[in-house]
Amino acid sequence: MAPSVLTLGLLALILSQHTVIAEGGSHLISRQANGTVASPHFTAISDYVDSITDELSTINTEIHSNPELGYEEVKAHELLTSFMEEQEGWSVTRSVGNISTAFMAVFDGNGGGPVIGFNAEYDALPELGHACGHNLIATASLGGALAAAQVMRSESLGGKIILFGTPAEESLGGKVKMLEAGVFADAKIDISLISHPTSAGDSPYMTTTSTDRVDVAYTGLEAHAAASPWEGINAQDGLLVANSALSYMRQQMRPSERVHGFISSAGSRINVISAKAEGSYQIRANDNTQLANLTTRVENCFKAGALATGAALNFTIRPYGYANHVTNDLLAASYASYFTQQGGTLAPAETDKLKDPSGSTDQGNLSHEWPSISPYFQIFNEDGSAPLTGPHTRLFQVAAGSSRAFEKSLVVAKSLAGVAVDVLTKEGLLESIKEEFERTKTPSLRRRGSAVFGVV
Repeated sequence: MAPSVLTLGLLALILSQHTVIAEGGSHLISRQANGTVASPHFTAISDYVDSITDELSTINTEIHSNPELGYEEVKAHELLTSFMEEQEGWSVTRSVGNISTAFMAVFDGNGGGPVIGFNAEYDALPELGHACGHNLIATASLGGALAAAQVMRSESLGGKIILFGTPAEESLGGKVKMLEAGVFADAKIDISLISHPTSAGDSPYMTTTSTDRVDVAYTGLEAHAAASPWEGINAQDGLLVANSALSYMRQQMRPSERVHGFISSAGSRINVISAKAEGSYQIRANDNTQLANLTTRVENCFKAGALATGAALNFTIRPYGYANHVTNDLLAASYASYFTQQGGTLAPAETDKLKDPSGSTDQGNLSHEWPSISPYFQIFNEDGSAPLTGPHTRLFQVAAGSSRAFEKSLVVAKSLAGVAVDVLTKEGLLESIKEEFERTKTPSLRRRGSAVFGVV
């Protein structure tokens, strides 16, 4: 299907609005004063977010100061749902999808229209707290959803804004579980919006890998390591052979492909042949098709360990694997226009969207079902410096709690709200977004079960 005039116009907007990467510690300065706004509604969006800054700051700080692991985000769930229940016109459902710490807050407009989904994350990392900045993700989505709803209210717009509380993004697949439970489909969303902090530059294009996690267990036979080692089957050696095979395989892997993991157990006594050895590994690839191929090759490496030693192998793929994130160009163009109107600077879209993927997110799974964006936004320490390390590090955790990072999340909130209002008000935009989505669809991630190999 040929792109529409609207499609071409908005894609051209990306190229005109994306300039150069922002310098490290400078504040984003609003350009509203000179009248160069992207939408007649943007002033209202910005003013509303500014009016609730204190409330958003309190929520952001509370989440950052009280880190909770996936599916255990009791305080964050209570904080966010209680706050939304106090907001005029919002209907809140706690524990959706049979997930105790998930929720859905809905604002109905004046009649039918587009349904805009905002996703909030709020789980933390073991021992590192909010070293992935999910407090900022929650703040940006919360502020964006509330601002978009305020415009709907004041302008009597049709449609619906839904803020989804999506727990357990860190490896546990909260959004995938909600997806499989039908939470998003039942809500009949048209687009899905979220964002993510980073130590690198700002970008409307999140490029991530598809990923699976596997648990491996070798079962052998114990024997005295000195008196009669020939009577044993060494499970530890099976795992070591597999690790060596993985190392050799890396030479033939794509630059963006990754296999990494750890050995969790491999024997307990120095003079006994190990009868049990276990480990966990993560596999990443550019997309679902490449992931399926790489996973087969990884499984063969572990089978090699079983063949070499005679140990039995149990190779189990964990549920809720992540698909690569697919960014919708038209949504990215809308976001870029609002972000740059606030003084933000972005790399040229034609190169920005081609950067190598890194990391993985369960928002990727949603992006294969609905048009999606998850813009990266660079955060800073209190002194204006960028954190020296990226997410999942102690230095990033410190930066995620800074006032500078919070201020940046407000810029993102306003930009996401602008995207939502564009979809609600610009005739034909949602249809063009959906046309692009259908043209760029890729195969869904095919889940595999466990496999048993080898004979003791």
